[in-house]
Amino acid sequence: MKHQNKIWLLRLILPFAYGRWCTGILMLLLFSLIFHFGEDDSADTTSPLLFFSIILAYIIPVFSYIVEQSSRALVELRPHLNLDEDQFYNVKLALTSRSGIRSGAIALAGVMGGLGHLAFMGNPPARVVTAMMSGGAVMVNILGTLLVWVVMSTVIVQLVRSARQYARLGADSVRIELLNTRVLVPFARVAIISSLALLGALALYPLMFFDQSISLYGSMPGLVATTIPMLIIFAMPIWPVHKRIAEAKEQELAVINRRIQVEMGNKAGDQIAVETLERVAPLLNYRREIMRVSPWPFDASAITRLGLYIVIVPLTWAGAALIEILIELYI
Repeated sequence: MKHQNKIWLLRLILPFAYGRWCTGILMLLLFSLIFHFGEDDSADTTSPLLFFSIILAYIIPVFSYIVEQSSRALVELRPHLNLDEDQFYNVKLALTSRSGIRSGAIALAGVMGGLGHLAFMGNPPARVVTAMMSGGAVMVNILGTLLVWVVMSTVIVQLVRSARQYARLGADSVRIELLNTRVLVPFARVAIISSLALLGALALYPLMFFDQSISLYGSMPGLVATTIPMLIIFAMPIWPVHKRIAEAKEQELAVINRRIQVEMGNKAGDQIAVETLERVAPLLNYRREIMRVSPWPFDASAITRLGLYIVIVPLTWAGAALIEILIELYI
């Protein structure tokens, strides 16, 4: 594998107990100060500084947590993977590292995405350059938009990469044991926690609408660029292993049914000997157990957690809409 560097966002996390919490709080304070003092009170427009500050302070520590949990899930799967030590090391390294050239390319793509978002909102590149030189709220808005796009692009690309690693493991490396599918739950856990970061980001979007100059239409590029990868990141790790479980279940049931047919022959009712029934009974019990096997690598806790996460976004959007209605009624 080519030389890999630790992902730059992970280097921002303070290296001690509760480092993520401390990093998030410090980032919230730092970005709030930067965006606040960058504004010009005399300007006609304001920047959604609350959104910029909170999403940056949120996504970086959460991304660090997800990377850590993904690595732990990989270690948990290790006894069930047909990988040698070098292959396993390369997969684990891919969860936390990226070459410097690719990191730069991703950051550049984030800048281009941010410029495209600004152009979508009626700010072509020439106007962006002029606005940057003018300072004030417009400059803060541009810088905040570009920074959010760079950070989110880095997070999304790495989460997609991690999901792809797990998809490959599920497709050809993990051993499928139909009577012990619980060992495959880490695939579901990775899918859920990886989606958590982007679900949380979607839940923060209503913060932008406290600034009356920001509309839902203007935030559409960010919403689309977050929602589509979130769905991909959720489905990618679990779909290959789901297919393999379903195929293994179908094949095993076919084998059992053939064995039952051989034992039973064409006999029915009183024609079946007691000895035949004794030989068939274990096969019937085994078939019943195989039929109970879920083709999805989820357990009850994973499903509960997924349900809670899904509820978060509509609740925050509904809350934001309610607050906006109250503000319009009483102010």
